Amino acid sequence: MRTGRRRWPWILLGVVVLLVVAGYAVVGTAAAPRGEYVIDLSALHAAAVGKGALPDRIEVERIGDFAFPRTLVVAGDGLHLHHMVLLAHRVVWPDHSVVIDTAMGPAAAKKMPGSHMDTAAYDRLEAAMKKATAIVFTHEHVDHVGGVASAADPSAIAKQVMMTREQLDSPRLERPDFQPGALEHLQPLSYEGLYTVAPGVVLQKAPGHSPGSQLIYVELASGQRFLFVGDIAWTKDNIALRRGRPYIAKMLMGEDREGVAAQLTALSKLPDDVHVIAAHDPVALEKDLAAGLYHQGFTGL
Repeated sequence: MRTGRRRWPWILLGVVVLLVVAGYAVVGTAAAPRGEYVIDLSALHAAAVGKGALPDRIEVERIGDFAFPRTLVVAGDGLHLHHMVLLAHRVVWPDHSVVIDTAMGPAAAKKMPGSHMDTAAYDRLEAAMKKATAIVFTHEHVDHVGGVASAADPSAIAKQVMMTREQLDSPRLERPDFQPGALEHLQPLSYEGLYTVAPGVVLQKAPGHSPGSQLIYVELASGQRFLFVGDIAWTKDNIALRRGRPYIAKMLMGEDREGVAAQLTALSKLPDDVHVIAAHDPVALEKDLAAGLYHQGFTGL
C-alpha cells in the first residue's frame, strides 16, 4: 500500500508532463518546409502585361475585426489575444473593377471570437460586387467567400464570381452558408500554371492552407506590384519569422502545414518592392495605408 501511494505523485507528474508536451506540440510548434514552392515574378509579370491597360489603383474595405490567441496565429508566441481584420480589396480601372475576397456577412461574423462588423463597409462591398467584372478569392474559407455566400441576390453576382474548381469542390467550403441554389449556378474556373483574370491580375495555385488556396498577383499601371497571399500568412510575422500556425491548424482546418511552410519561405525571399498582403494583419494594413499603397474605402459606387 505504501509503495502504491509513493507512486502516485510520480504518475501524476508524468501525466502533467505528457499534457504539457502534447499541448506544446499542438499549439507551440511550427512545421518545417516540405520541398520548394516557386514564385516566378518574371512569369507573373509576363502574364499580367500586354493584354490591355493595367489597373490604376487598389482600394480596401475593413469589413470587420476579430481576435485569436497569438499562438494560434504564430506557433509558440503566447496566449495573449492577437487582433485580426476581415478585408475585401478592389482593383480599379477607369471603367471596371475586380474584387479580391469578400470577407463575410454580419450573421456569420457573429460566430468569430471578439468580432465586430462595419455594416456600412459591408454595404459598400455588396455594391462593389454587383458592379465588378470579376470576383476572385484567395481561398474558399467563409471569411473570404462569405460576402458572396450572404449576398441577398446571388443571381446579381453569379456571372462575376470566379471560384476555381478546387475551391468549389473543397471540403472546406461551407456550402450551407450559401443561399439555396447559389453555388449550382456558378461556372468553376479550371487552370494550370497561371491564369490572367484581367490585365494586371494573375492567379497562381498555392494549395496548403486549403485545397483551393491561390496567390493573386496585381500589377498597377504605376509599376507597383502586389501579392495577395490570403491565409498562407495571417500576419506578416509568419513570413518574417518563417513560422506558420501550430499543429492545431491541421486538426481544425486540415491544413498542409509543411506545404504552407514552403510557401512562407518563398514569400520571405521576395524583393521588398513586392507588397505582400496578408489577409488578416491590421498592423500591416495601417502601414500600407500610411504609405499610400491603396485607398481606404470603395469609391464611385
